[in-house]
Amino acid sequence: MKNVWNKIKTLISRNKDLTVIGVVDIVSSGIGAIFWFYIALILGAEQYGQVSYFLAIAGIASTVSLLGSQNTLIVYTAKNIKIQSTIYLITTISGLVASLIVFLILQKTEVSLLVIGYVIFNLSISEIIGRKLFFTYAKYVIANKILTVGLSIGLYYLIGFQGIILGIALASFPYIIRIYQGFKYSKIDFKLLKPRFGFMMTSYLTYLSDAFSGSLDKLIIAPLLGFVLLGNYQLGLQFLNILGIIPAIVYKYTVPHDATGNPNKKLKKLTIIISAVIAAIGVIVSPILVPAIFPKYTEAVGVIQIVSLSLIPSTISLMYMSKFLGYEKNRIILIGAILYLVIQIVSIIILGKIFGTNGAAAALDISIISHMIFYMVADRIIKDVKK
Repeated sequence: MKNVWNKIKTLISRNKDLTVIGVVDIVSSGIGAIFWFYIALILGAEQYGQVSYFLAIAGIASTVSLLGSQNTLIVYTAKNIKIQSTIYLITTISGLVASLIVFLILQKTEVSLLVIGYVIFNLSISEIIGRKLFFTYAKYVIANKILTVGLSIGLYYLIGFQGIILGIALASFPYIIRIYQGFKYSKIDFKLLKPRFGFMMTSYLTYLSDAFSGSLDKLIIAPLLGFVLLGNYQLGLQFLNILGIIPAIVYKYTVPHDATGNPNKKLKKLTIIISAVIAAIGVIVSPILVPAIFPKYTEAVGVIQIVSLSLIPSTISLMYMSKFLGYEKNRIILIGAILYLVIQIVSIIILGKIFGTNGAAAALDISIISHMIFYMVADRIIKDVKK
């Protein structure tokens, strides 16, 4: 037993950064899971579906305004290229414009503020990961989760379910100080963007595709199946987010390391094996857990079982994405994201009409598997070309 404990301590000491990311993501995901499950309980399926709908709109709008800056900041900050201020200026302006447009369309202040909050948080976290400041990353993420829970629940009891959205938005505003520090750290220099414009725009299109694939399903399901079934579908996705914690942790760790020539192949293989075990747990446990805790969400069990199966191919896709980003081959990721989006939209419309929420969940599996196959084929083609 002592030898096993010594091996664990040695492994942790050799991978301190990964350990920090792992611990903080597990803790923050745990906080987030408890928060969203609590929200699901107090709201009921219909209002939970409405909240999911507005979050999806804000997510798409913020991604549009971020202009692909997340990967650009991570990769080039890791390479010590001081591009932060230039990126911050452009995305701040576009974020404010996107927020205004959302307000004019929806007439909902909380949703427009959420767009700005998402922009602030994504910029801050991307720059921190790029600089490999993983302890700072830990403080930012945990603090954001605590603020989100406190503000959202407090505002919910004051003004209703709109307060949940407002609380999520306001929780990110304190991190504007990181953007202010970025302006002091580097000078605005648009010349830095010119040789990297192709990478940035490809990243932008990739993030747009990812945002639409992650949010467009909710925008389709709401008018197609109604907010009640959307609430059940969203609860299933919350379980999938919990199951995907470990692959997401590893991805955040490997992207900046792949960018600097450290592929971490053994870690990636181990992550895929772990994801397979977790997926099996999701399929087995959900029929027992969901009816006991969420009796009003009758459609959620099937959704969770179906989407749990997508964890394995999605993990494999993440490992390939990390590799492609490290080589600055993000056009492959863009094509994969577009493929994913097209297949998901078509599948949701067809299967959703026939099988309801289970059909929408199956559409997610089909698109993720197609995504993985494309990356595997692309990687093989690249290897053959190099030979």
